[in-house]
Amino acid sequence: MARCKARIIIEAENAMLVEKAIAVDNPDYVKSYVEGSKVITYIEADSTGSMLATLDDLLVNLKIADELLEGHGTVAGQED
Repeated sequence: MARCKARIIIEAENAMLVEKAIAVDNPDYVKSYVEGSKVITYIEADSTGSMLATLDDLLVNLKIADELLEGHGTVAGQED
């Protein structure tokens, strides 16, 4: 079994709102916090499959948060 770890750094104009939006769905092995204009998320998963599913969930939630916060400070540099 592979133990996987990841750190994701998201720059956002309104990092606090982005963090609150994506943290709602975080399981116990995902921790997010705000540092200035960045949302930093640490993930530890027991398998590559679990890591992949968690990263997919995180990115989907980030996309939704960005769409909802449009005009209120969005994720820097994001393009569809």
